[in-house]
Amino acid sequence: MLRYFLLLCNKMISDTYKYDSVTVANYIIAFANQNKFFINMTKLQKLLYIAYGVYLYVKNERLTNEHPQAWPYGPVFPTTRNKLIKKDFSEISLSDENLEKIARDSEMESLMKLVFGSYGSKTAAYLTEWSHKPGSPWDRTVKQPSFSWGDRIPDSYIQEYFKTLISPKA
Repeated sequence: MLRYFLLLCNKMISDTYKYDSVTVANYIIAFANQNKFFINMTKLQKLLYIAYGVYLYVKNERLTNEHPQAWPYGPVFPTTRNKLIKKDFSEISLSDENLEKIARDSEMESLMKLVFGSYGSKTAAYLTEWSHKPGSPWDRTVKQPSFSWGDRIPDSYIQEYFKTLISPKA
C-alpha cells in the first residue's frame, strides 16, 4: 500500500485538505486512548505534525485545513491547541459521534498505525527534541532571516523532510 502512495508523490502539493485539524487531533487522542498510549497536548501536537507530514508526502495534499506553525517548543497547530487545551483527553473516544466519519476511514486508520507504530511510545520531550533536529522543517523555518514565532512552516520543507524519513533506502 505504501508503494502505491509513493507513486502519487510526483505532482505538486495540492492546497486541498482531507479533514479539519481539530477533528484529526480528536481522532489522534481517541486512537491513543484506545491503544493505551499516554497523550498530552505537547505529544498531540507532535503526533498531529507527524501525521500531517506523512500524509503530505504520501498524498501530495494536506491532511488538515490548518498549517503547522513554528513555536518555541516545535511545530504547533494553534487553532487545534486553543480548542483542545482545556479538554479532558481521557474522555475522547472513537465512538464519539463527531469522529464517526474519520473512524471509518481505512486510510486514516493506516496512517495512525504508522504514526503510532513509530512514535506513539515516545515521550512529548523526545518528540519535541526530534522536531528541533538540525535540518528539520522547524529548524529551517526558525533560521530564516525574517523569522518570527508563529510563522508557518512551509509545506515544501515538511514534504521534503518526510520523504527522507519514510522512503525506502536504496
